[in-house]
Amino acid sequence: MKQWIWAGLLLGSTAFATPGNWQGTITMYAQHYTPNKPGDKKPLKTFRQIADEYTKKYPGIKIQFVTEDVPDTNAAIRAKAAAGELWDVFWAQYTSLNADLPKGIAVNLAPYLKQSNPYITGNKSWADAMNKSVISETAAPGGEDYNINGDYVAFSFFYNADLFKKAGIAKPPATWSELLSASKKLKDAGIGVMAAVPSYPWWQRHFLSDFYAKDYSKLIGYDKAPGQSSLDEAVAIQQGVLSPKDQRFMAWWPLFKQFTDYWQRDYIPQNPDKNFDAFQDFVAGKVAMIYEGSYKPNEMRDAGVKFNIGAFNFPVLSKKDSSYATGTNTANAVGGVAAAFQYAVSTPQANRSMTPEKLQAVVDWMRFFGTPSNLQRVTAEDGSFVPTWPGTQAKLNFDAKSLDAQIKLPRRSIGVGNSAPNLGWGDMQKLFGQYLSGTITLDQAKAQVQTTLDRAAADFASKNKVDYSKYR
Repeated sequence: MKQWIWAGLLLGSTAFATPGNWQGTITMYAQHYTPNKPGDKKPLKTFRQIADEYTKKYPGIKIQFVTEDVPDTNAAIRAKAAAGELWDVFWAQYTSLNADLPKGIAVNLAPYLKQSNPYITGNKSWADAMNKSVISETAAPGGEDYNINGDYVAFSFFYNADLFKKAGIAKPPATWSELLSASKKLKDAGIGVMAAVPSYPWWQRHFLSDFYAKDYSKLIGYDKAPGQSSLDEAVAIQQGVLSPKDQRFMAWWPLFKQFTDYWQRDYIPQNPDKNFDAFQDFVAGKVAMIYEGSYKPNEMRDAGVKFNIGAFNFPVLSKKDSSYATGTNTANAVGGVAAAFQYAVSTPQANRSMTPEKLQAVVDWMRFFGTPSNLQRVTAEDGSFVPTWPGTQAKLNFDAKSLDAQIKLPRRSIGVGNSAPNLGWGDMQKLFGQYLSGTITLDQAKAQVQTTLDRAAADFASKNKVDYSKYR
């Protein structure tokens, strides 16, 4: 009987509009936005201020932020959930909640998104205050929403302007040919061009979002929702569209190899965690470029970088670069919603203290900080990420003129990697690195990629009971 009552409460009811009579402490792991974190050179304060505003309204409730370092978030979540001690509200990547982390540790927030948020004037549905494309993109295959998502990482090239000047590069590259030309000038001047592990999940989105631009509506339309979902991806793989069966899918690999042939060779076949070392090479002035997210300038500042830093977007490709290019501006295609404002609520399975009464209060706290105005406050103070909800705007802590264009672009991103665990950052990343480093040929890579994708599509259908024949 108790299980039935709890299941009903999790489906959501209008009784959850206020925190009720529950009193106690709500713990929150806010990750990047953690306020007053020991050791931070410029501690953040906004989330604490928002919490104080909330507890002033409800004196019986306290908000306690987790301030200790959590080096491996997924490992910490697994351990705490297994012990029944998971934080009440916690940061986690939507991809991890949808596929990698144990099921049943996070509350499905979808019913709550349909309810009104009393802290937003005139709001009828909390989801109306959010970015609908992001909600679609971050939803689990079954339609569950395990977290609220409010910001994204804007990606661009960052470069050492002093080294560019030394190599005789007068302005940042605006086309693919100019990027290759600048790389050659740097190398000829004895300057390291770029240090990085070429992250497949990032680079694919620039090229595929361009090459498949004319098919975008079809590729994101299988689930009848905005943005590319894991179902959209799996169907396109199974139909042979997002696979080597379609010439566009890997036509960009040789083009990209022209660029990586100028990079520091040691990093090419490594795992992406080696990008920390690559970043240190950039900070030390050993290489002229990196490709990173909008959070990196803060890290550069903290590292004491002395040289002048510039930024430029991924260039628009032309028919001169590839016959499959459509001229689509894909500068924001990598800008991922896997950023810092991603918050979930723990279930009683993962958190012994989570009673129905406490859940009511926890969801209310989430509604309080989950408004466009508070999202704006949180992101603006840190200046690393771009808020995605309607009515908010980016305020980044560096000269973001190069990002203005991509921030205003509609997000039309295509790629593969979310339909199966370890697909993007694991299997595809490994094959990508092997090809770029010369370990395997393009034909060998195509054969292995096809096998990998076929397996992913089959696993997706099996786990999610999907009948591909229903999609045309």
